[in-house]
Amino acid sequence: MSAPKKTLAEYLQWAALRPRTSEWSALVAYDKGKCNQLLLQEYIEKHDKHSVMPPINEAYASGETDWSWLIDYVTDAPRLSFDNNPDPNSAEVNMKMAIMGGKNIKMDDVAGFAQVNRISSFDPLDHPELSADRVLLKDIQGNVTRDGEVVLDLGDARSQRYIWEVKGDRIEHQRRMAGAFFKRKFREADEERRTFTLGTLAPTTQDFMKPQSFKLRTIMEEGAAARGAANFGNGAVEMRIRMDDELEGGMPGEDWAYPIPSDRPDFDALMIFGTRFFMHGIIGKGTARAFNASTAQFDSETNNQSFVYKIKVKAGTTGDLAIPSFEATVGNRKVRFSGYKIPIYIDANNLLTMTLFYTLDGSPYFRVGMGGKGFMREMTCTVDDLSSTIMMGVGLNGNFQFSLDEASRRLKVEVAEYQAPIEVGNLSSLPSDVRTYMASPVFRSLVGDNISNAAMTLFNGLDAIDIFVLNTLFFNSEDAVELKSLHLTGEMAIFGSINPRLTTFAIDPMEIMLTYDQNHTFKTVPPTVGGVKWSVEDLDGSTVGAGRINETTGVYTAPSLTEIEGTYKRVKVTATGPGNDPHISRALVTVVARAITLNPLIEICNASKVNEETQTRQLSAHSMSGVLTWSVIGDGSIDPTANEYGENTYRAPLTKMPGAPTFTIDEVVVENTTTGQQQKSFMVVKHFSQVLSVTLEYQGLPPKQAKLIAKRNGTPITAGLSWSCMPEDAGSIDSITGIFTASETTNSQFVLIKARQHVPDYAIDDDGFSIQPLPLAPLPPKPQQEDPQTSAIDELKNLLSDAAEKLEELYLDSTAREKAKELLDNVASLVEDNQNDQ
Repeated sequence: MSAPKKTLAEYLQWAALRPRTSEWSALVAYDKGKCNQLLLQEYIEKHDKHSVMPPINEAYASGETDWSWLIDYVTDAPRLSFDNNPDPNSAEVNMKMAIMGGKNIKMDDVAGFAQVNRISSFDPLDHPELSADRVLLKDIQGNVTRDGEVVLDLGDARSQRYIWEVKGDRIEHQRRMAGAFFKRKFREADEERRTFTLGTLAPTTQDFMKPQSFKLRTIMEEGAAARGAANFGNGAVEMRIRMDDELEGGMPGEDWAYPIPSDRPDFDALMIFGTRFFMHGIIGKGTARAFNASTAQFDSETNNQSFVYKIKVKAGTTGDLAIPSFEATVGNRKVRFSGYKIPIYIDANNLLTMTLFYTLDGSPYFRVGMGGKGFMREMTCTVDDLSSTIMMGVGLNGNFQFSLDEASRRLKVEVAEYQAPIEVGNLSSLPSDVRTYMASPVFRSLVGDNISNAAMTLFNGLDAIDIFVLNTLFFNSEDAVELKSLHLTGEMAIFGSINPRLTTFAIDPMEIMLTYDQNHTFKTVPPTVGGVKWSVEDLDGSTVGAGRINETTGVYTAPSLTEIEGTYKRVKVTATGPGNDPHISRALVTVVARAITLNPLIEICNASKVNEETQTRQLSAHSMSGVLTWSVIGDGSIDPTANEYGENTYRAPLTKMPGAPTFTIDEVVVENTTTGQQQKSFMVVKHFSQVLSVTLEYQGLPPKQAKLIAKRNGTPITAGLSWSCMPEDAGSIDSITGIFTASETTNSQFVLIKARQHVPDYAIDDDGFSIQPLPLAPLPPKPQQEDPQTSAIDELKNLLSDAAEKLEELYLDSTAREKAKELLDNVASLVEDNQNDQ
């Protein structure tokens, strides 16, 4: 949904036309871009070994004849972001999860036995990514185990309603089957691994600040959907909140205004308290606390714009507002007045009433009326330590204004003016000068000041409202929404900015990738007065092998290559501010072991044929820096540069004449023009089907050894048989026994084993090959095929189709049948339109 932007003045005029919270307790809106920045902070803050799935070693089938074998597959923690969403009622985020490491071995059995046709090895430089749009956020529930937490459960069926894909494969079916596999893995995972907490609502003693559920949606700026527009992609996140004892509301109509004013670049957050919640939930409950009347209830009145503007305490409510003790000096006497209380309800004409008014210039204020001078209550008067009981009746008509404190950026309530008529009695026990003093305007003013100040406790808690915003959904508790502008339009609207507090900082950048032994100087934005203390640790909390950092300057040296186990290491750099309660900021550092990562490592590709579509394969490569150029050693071809995503397409050569060898090997070379470093990928180009099949047997052999078996038409052969492997340092083959022994020192992650049978006397010259992963291991059996994914829209279409078939069977009346079918067709059309909008 999109909405027009308005200036602050226009927005306030629009907000004053009628209530804008759609009967929710509160509406909170934030700039989408700032939200996503804060979600990145949350990702870094919470990222450790417990926030990721354990390494995956499992095979999954993506079709009837093909499957993938995942080895040490390591996923990142989920990265969440809000995006403009076509569903106006969604409570969802988009989730991306990188495959940070491990091998993906593509296999098939089209030849009647399992064979490898592609091997890829991933690291943070080059990797696929699990992508899931519109993942459901669970509503806050007040009385459950995760009290006050906003959680994302990737194993929940509701979070898996839409299509998941693993980006990287050029075939959509393969991407979606990989997504189906990950859906299953999260369904099978324990709660700790599959559930992620976005934020935790701060505990509070304020009864009115107890959120119970919420609804989220994103909204675009008008025109932001058009690519090329200056504001393309701009949007906001709106959160509608139900508080305890409140009902959930609805969603706004088409006349909605964008929640961030166009003429105030310093505003990127908005909070509106609903008209009923503000008067009953905040003012009313604050009143109940002030009068110690926990069961107090109020009648309310609404104006012509449907705003609740007045509340009156209901008859029968008991409770008293205690007036703090106050003192006076009368001559040489010290006089103390204490123990006076104003009842919340006296009678139908003398009861607490609070009304929202506006001055001629539009400034809002509250008028509080309570008590009555004709209703006398006891008060203790102590004169020079001698106490007497007197009687006093007081009424209050006071005006109170709301404003923002410039220093604390919190709400404050101040007395604008008041009237406090007073009657006193039973003074005979008091000295005459004290009696005279109590009849003076000075005494009446002192009583009025104390009563009007006590009345401000009716609004207590308002000075801490920013705590609610600070801890609502996904904000780190160290971040704040700085309140800047307060308005009462009939509802309370507060604008602010999503910024660290003025005394805090953030590491810049918050995330960085380095090579081993590389130096980098971390800084804070803004720079801190008095400096920070820098430290580094890995995700297990250990400083061993995490690199070194100068605790004063922030100069970091990444660990050496020998300290990196595998293809990468991840560490956290922490900046701790000065003081007894220091602010802390963290950055996530990924240290990679490879200069260039190129995938796949090896793949089979059929040769191209004349007058037919060229056979191609997709590759990808990335490096830390420099320009990468591509070339092919062999008969195939490739463009010299990749696209912006590091992807390039290999084009297979034309088929050769029949005869052995039936396959050739092209080397795809990627070179960094700055450093001269290279990485190679191998394309096994099949010109014709291989007559020989090659398999490996492991039974009875030690690790790293396998017996090579060559077969012709299913029958093992030995005559004229020779073996070789590529790369040569991958291992050795005993020419007599046919046993392959993998090398202890090779860096290769695969071996291509080639068999050739050459018997001139029988005019036999045939060959075959087999790709095997290293370290050497038996290939896994073919798994069951994953359940294909269907989206909620696909399922709805199927249901509509089934319903249409039932109509044909049930409705004999052709007119009724046609009318029902027309309605179903309209629903199907709306579904189709919605799908196209996505």
